[in-house]
Amino acid sequence: MAAMVVLAVLALALGAVYQDDDKLGDARVVGAGTTSSTAAAGGGIINPAPAETPATAAQGPSGPIEGFLPRSGEASACSEPIGVDLVPGYGAELTINDVPIPPEAMNVNLDENGEVTDEITASRSLGQYTFQADDDCPNGRYLRPVGNVLEVCVYRLSDAQRRCISTERTVFDAL
Repeated sequence: MAAMVVLAVLALALGAVYQDDDKLGDARVVGAGTTSSTAAAGGGIINPAPAETPATAAQGPSGPIEGFLPRSGEASACSEPIGVDLVPGYGAELTINDVPIPPEAMNVNLDENGEVTDEITASRSLGQYTFQADDDCPNGRYLRPVGNVLEVCVYRLSDAQRRCISTERTVFDAL
C-alpha cells in the first residue's frame, strides 16, 4: 500500500513538472497528410501518421488533439461537421484548402448583431471545433470533391493571443 502511495505522489510530481506545453515554442507542423490513391478511393477523413514526430509533439494520446471530424467516413464531409476534437483547455482555428474559417462560421453562438458571444455551444463544450459545409458542398467556397486539406491551429484557451502550440494537417474527400 505504501509503495502505491509513493508511486502516486511521484506521478503527480512528474505531471506537475511536465504540464507546461509552452516548451514546444511557436507553431510547428507535427504531421502532414498526403493525397494518395488510397485516400481518394476511401473517402472520409484520414489521420496520417506524422513523419518524424518529435517526442514532445502535441498529437496523440497525450496531446490536445483527440481526433478529426467527421468520423463517419466516405461522403460525410458534406453532411456532418468538419473539424477537430480536443481535450479540455485547448481551442482551435480551422483552415480548409488554405481558406481560414472565420469564427462566426464555426460552432459558435451569435448575438442579434451577428457577433460571436461567449456562450458555449453543446459541441464546443465537448471540445469540438467544427465547421458545417455549405449547401452547395462539395463545390462551395471551402470544399472540393476530393483532396481537401484541413489545417488545425491548436492553442491554449488561456492564451489571449491564440498562439499555435501545434499545427496538424489531414487530407479528406467530400465524396
